[in-house]
Amino acid sequence: MNNIPKTLYHGSQYEIPDGVIHKKTAYINGMKTPITAVFATPSFTHAKLYAMMRLIGTDSGWKSPQGIDSLYIEQLNQNIPEKAYVYEVDSDGFLPDGSDYYCLTDKKITKVHEIDIMQEIKSGNIKVYVLKSKLESQPSLQEWREICKHKDNFELYKPNTKTIDMAVLAKAKDIVFNK
Repeated sequence: MNNIPKTLYHGSQYEIPDGVIHKKTAYINGMKTPITAVFATPSFTHAKLYAMMRLIGTDSGWKSPQGIDSLYIEQLNQNIPEKAYVYEVDSDGFLPDGSDYYCLTDKKITKVHEIDIMQEIKSGNIKVYVLKSKLESQPSLQEWREICKHKDNFELYKPNTKTIDMAVLAKAKDIVFNK
């Protein structure tokens, strides 16, 4: 019998205002057809990676978590939103899917964690690696996984706070001198 932790975590790019995580269609390990379920993990950090990955990478590029604190993305979103969300749920009704879990019914949220995406990146809690060169063609999932095995294909994203500060200063200077 599997020992499922009492609390599981679900990462999302969306704020869920009704307090319920609704089932979505996705694949589970080893299955060729998708199922409709709520997916969760026992790791808060892993849920945080999933919550942030679709916001940090562009819609058109590959993105995937690697390890417990890294994201590998094909293209960086130039307008990264401020917040992502991790939702705590009770594990009743969840079934194992490798090291993660799924539930075939909607799940009530027991606690919400707002994640400040840029703070997570700047503090080094999450490392974002961006592909250095543009891909010639869209790789398959297997090809993307192979690309991710070679860390030298990627560059660590380091937000430049000085650039942000300079932009604010330039705007302030514009306001003062162009009255």
